[in-house]
Amino acid sequence: MKNFSGMASFLKRFARGSREAKSARSLAFAISCLLVAAPALKASHTESSPANNERASFLLAPHDSRFNCGYDPRGAEDEIHNHRLNALRLSSRLAPTAARSIKHEAQDEGDIAVIEDDGAIIVPPSKFDLKNRSLLFTPEGDGYLVARGDTKLSTDFGFRLGYFFGVDNQLLSNADNGYRDVPLLGAQFPFYGVYYDTIFIGTNGYITFGQGDTNARLSAAALATELPRIAPLWADLDATDGGDIYYNRLDGRHIITWNAVSETSHSGKSTFQAVLYDDGRIAFVYKKVKTSSSLIGISPGNSELDPQAINLSSPPAEVIRGPLFESFSAQRRLDLPALTRAFYSTHADAVDAIYVWADFSYDNGQGVAHSFNVRNNIEGIGLKLFDRGSIYGSPSRLSSIITMGNQNDWPSDPQQHVVGLNSAISIVCHEQGHRWLAYIHFDAEHDIKDDLLGRDNSHWSFLVDTRTNSEGSFSSLMEGNAWRDNGTGSFTTVESAVNYFTPLDEYLMGLIPADDVGAIHYLVTDDQFKSLLREKSPITGFSMNAIRKTATVEQIVEREGPRVPDAASAPKEFRIAFILLTEQGAAPSNSTVKKMDKYRDSLVRYFSTATNRLGSLDSTLIKN
Repeated sequence: MKNFSGMASFLKRFARGSREAKSARSLAFAISCLLVAAPALKASHTESSPANNERASFLLAPHDSRFNCGYDPRGAEDEIHNHRLNALRLSSRLAPTAARSIKHEAQDEGDIAVIEDDGAIIVPPSKFDLKNRSLLFTPEGDGYLVARGDTKLSTDFGFRLGYFFGVDNQLLSNADNGYRDVPLLGAQFPFYGVYYDTIFIGTNGYITFGQGDTNARLSAAALATELPRIAPLWADLDATDGGDIYYNRLDGRHIITWNAVSETSHSGKSTFQAVLYDDGRIAFVYKKVKTSSSLIGISPGNSELDPQAINLSSPPAEVIRGPLFESFSAQRRLDLPALTRAFYSTHADAVDAIYVWADFSYDNGQGVAHSFNVRNNIEGIGLKLFDRGSIYGSPSRLSSIITMGNQNDWPSDPQQHVVGLNSAISIVCHEQGHRWLAYIHFDAEHDIKDDLLGRDNSHWSFLVDTRTNSEGSFSSLMEGNAWRDNGTGSFTTVESAVNYFTPLDEYLMGLIPADDVGAIHYLVTDDQFKSLLREKSPITGFSMNAIRKTATVEQIVEREGPRVPDAASAPKEFRIAFILLTEQGAAPSNSTVKKMDKYRDSLVRYFSTATNRLGSLDSTLIKN
C-alpha cells in the first residue's frame, strides 16, 4: 500500500500540472510514467515480503547507499576555467603586492610527494556576494555589457510550474533535476541574435533554449559548449519540498522565479529571479541565496570561445563576447593546475595519473572522489583525442587526475567496506579505470546502441553482465552486475562485491587482444524501464524479467574503430604519483604519511590482481 499511496501522490501532482498545461503531451507522459511504475507496483501488491518492498523502493527512488562516483568528462576544462577565475581573484586579493614571489614548499616523504600550499593552490571560500542585488546584461553587437542593476524582485510570481520532466523526457514525481518547457506569452525573446518563442526552465537554476537540461553538476565548460543558457544561479537545487518555480508575463518582460528552493544536502533556501526583457536585456535579481556552491553566467551555446571568468560584483566596462561566468563556493577549493605545476617543478614528466590527497576539508565536487582525464591519445575506446596536459605542467604524459578529498574521510584500512558493494580500495581503483572506461557504443540492428552504458555514459549499465569470475560472486569495478539466468525469463544479481576488471575492460585498457574478450551479455527491457535502471549502482539480490542479448567486440570496433595502440604495443605498466597537499605552515603527521603509503601500496597490489596480473602500477617518484 505504501507504493500505491506514493503513486497516488505522484498522480495528484501530475493532475495539478495537467490543468495548468492543458496539453495532450503532458497526459501522454503521465500514462507512460504509470506504465513504467506498474511492474514495481504489481510486485509490491502481489508480494509483500521485505525484499520486494526494498526492490520497489530501489526502482522508484534514488539509491542512497550507492557509491557516488565523481568522474567528470569536462573536468579538465572546468579546472582550467577555475584556475583562471582563481588567478583573477588572486590578483585582486594580493594587489598591490601581487608581484611578490611566493614559492611553494615541497618535499618527498618516501614515495609520497608532500606539497605545502603556496597561497595560490588552496582557494579561499568565495561566498555568494550578490544578496539583495541585481545584475543587468545588455546586448551590444554580438556580446553583452554587464553592469550592476537596480531591478527589484517582483512579488507577482504568476503561474506556478506544477510538474517537470527529467532524463529522456520522463515525467518526474518531484521537482529535482528536471525542466519544464514554457511557451513565451506576448513576445519572443532575443538571445545572442536568435529569437526564441519557448524557454526551458530548469529546477537547477537555469534557463535553456532548444531543449531542456537536468544537469546538476556546475560546469563552465558545459555552459560554453552545450545549450544556449541563462543561469541566474546554477546549483543542485530541489523545489520538491517547500519551494516553487514560477513563470509570469508582465508588461514588456518575462519573469522566472525560483522561490525558497533549497540545495540538495545543504541547509537554507534561495529566492531569485531572471527577467527577460523584450528588447533582449536580462536581469538577475537576488533576494537571498543559501548554497554551498553555485555558478552564474550566460552563453550562446556551442561556443568556440572559452568562457570568460569575471567578477560580477565589479564587472568589466567592456562588452564581453561569448560565454561569461563567475562561480561561488562556501568552502575552500583547490587550484589543480597550480598544484600539478608545483609537483612538476620538482618531479619529472613521467607520470600517467596523479592522486591528490589533502589533510583538510575542501569542496571536492560531487562524488566520493573526483576524477577526470587531461589527455587521451588512445583510439577505439569511445573517447575523442585531446590534449590539455601542458596547462597542468605536463607537456607529454599525464593522462588522469584523481582528487580523493580529505584523507581523514577515508578509513585507515583500504580494504574496509565503504558504501554499496565497494571497499575503499575498489573505489580508488575504479577512478583509475576511468582513464579507459566506460565510454563505448556498438553497432547492431542498423543502429548505434548505448545498451552497455550506464550513469553519465561513463559506467557500465546496471543491465550489463559484468561478472569478473565464473561463479558471479564479483562484478566489474566499473559497475554493471553479475546476472544469474533463472531459466524462467527472470534474472537475479548475485555478486557479493564489486571487484576487478572484466575481459572487455582489459581489452579497452590495452591488456588483451579483442579475440580474448568473448561474448558480452546484457538485459533488454522496455525503454522507460531501461532508463530507470541503467544508472543504478550494483546491488545483490535484485530480480527482474528481461530478455538477454549479446554484443561482441566486433560490433564495438565497427562503431568505435579498432583500439590503437592495440594490445601488442600498448603499455602494460602505468606510473602514478601520490600527492599529499598541506596547508601553509602545516606538516603532515607521521600517521598520515603512513596511511597514504598504505593506500599507495594497496592500490599497486590491488591493480595487479584486478587486471589478472596483466597490468601494473609503478608509484615510485622520479625527481627532475
